[in-house]
Amino acid sequence: MFGRSRHGNRITAAIALVLALQIHNVLAGNTLCPKKSSDNVISVELSSTDAIAGFQFSINARGGIKLQAYEGTERSNAAGLGIYQYLKNDSTLNVVILAPYRASLPTGEGAIGKVSFTLSTISTADTVRVFLTGVVICDADAKYLEVSAAILTWNRQDSKEVRLATFTLEQNYPNPFNPSTTISYKLEKPATVRLVIYDVAGRLINTLVGQYQNEGRYTIQWNAGDDRGSKLASGMYFARLQVDGQVAIKKMILTK
Repeated sequence: MFGRSRHGNRITAAIALVLALQIHNVLAGNTLCPKKSSDNVISVELSSTDAIAGFQFSINARGGIKLQAYEGTERSNAAGLGIYQYLKNDSTLNVVILAPYRASLPTGEGAIGKVSFTLSTISTADTVRVFLTGVVICDADAKYLEVSAAILTWNRQDSKEVRLATFTLEQNYPNPFNPSTTISYKLEKPATVRLVIYDVAGRLINTLVGQYQNEGRYTIQWNAGDDRGSKLASGMYFARLQVDGQVAIKKMILTK
């Protein structure tokens, strides 16, 4: 009797182990998902069960949406992830993200990046689609990991982006420029304003304005320096103007 009981317990334990492994396999995995986090920002959400040291993917958009610069989030910045990006056109943004040597992004859930965007006023499309292609991730040993990606869609008619903007960011002049350029913007009503400069890797270079301002036109001269006064190398930079939650971005070319 006792032998059969112990045998039965072993069978029950074995079945429980198999079920646990099956549940783990269902829940395990890495998923990248674009998510509309505000009227003009799409976040890239990562749910991961593996420590990830490298990412490569393209963000694609359809339906009259214009992508802008990619930025890291608190989660990715805390892991020291480096961001490299190339805006191929208004609807395709290529992104490479790398952790420091022999380091990785810990498992968990949350946004690892965000992309500002605008919607074209002349597009006749009813639906906006944002999706990821060419998705590749790896661990600290450069071993490829399994990953899946979701698609984001929404109806333009339901978007709050149709509201009129309360500010205008003008193209910097001259552009290309050397050694300095002028950035101008206009506020249609008083607002909290933040004007910053980013490089193509998504790093914050300099904060030019960060305060509450009255309505009117403002002009700022940027001498192609970072926040420590050091001169920057030739290349593409982005002027990002945020006014009460809305964002506009302009490309700038520094030549030497």
